[in-house]
Amino acid sequence: MKFVKRISLFFIYPLAMFSIGFATNMAIMEFFYPGEKIQTENLEAPEPEKEPEKEPVQVSVSDEPVVTADTRYVIQDYNAVTGEVVEKEESAPDKFIGLCRDKVVDEIKEYNANPSLTDLEQGFTFMELVSFSSGRIVVRKSFEPTQEEKGFFLLNENHYVVVYDHSLSRVYMNTDILVERLPEELRDEILNIKYVEDEKELYNFLESYSS
Repeated sequence: MKFVKRISLFFIYPLAMFSIGFATNMAIMEFFYPGEKIQTENLEAPEPEKEPEKEPVQVSVSDEPVVTADTRYVIQDYNAVTGEVVEKEESAPDKFIGLCRDKVVDEIKEYNANPSLTDLEQGFTFMELVSFSSGRIVVRKSFEPTQEEKGFFLLNENHYVVVYDHSLSRVYMNTDILVERLPEELRDEILNIKYVEDEKELYNFLESYSS
């Protein structure tokens, strides 16, 4: 019996000392590193996924009216001498399609600088925009027809041929004809102010040398 007791004490004593040492070590760790276990658990916990931020959708405040293929295009021919107005409706010009009011005004300004020969023959002076909407556009062409033929003068201005009226006081027409590209004899005449007797001669010149 004494032998058995000695063996039991031999095993129990070290086990007890180990348990006391382990408990003491845990107490020391908790004293010097409080909350370490909680922090470790927090680090190991996966973060919740963030939903991707949605870009703000831009909403148009107003739709600016533009010319479409269905827009009614009305032309008013105004006779400045008699005051008569003749109204006609045509298809909107292709170059007007898709344009807003300001862009149409710009196109009209360009036309006033270089009107068609047909309008010039009728005494065209200028065109203006009367009204504008996506459903209907009204423009007015003013004319000053005359029965008698008057002469014209061809001048060189900034390297281009410019047509003046018979009085040399008003520009009748701007052209895209470069003076340098004309035959030498004709170029010299324009540099010295060339006189053209009538509209027929003027239009023959324009048709021959316009690009």
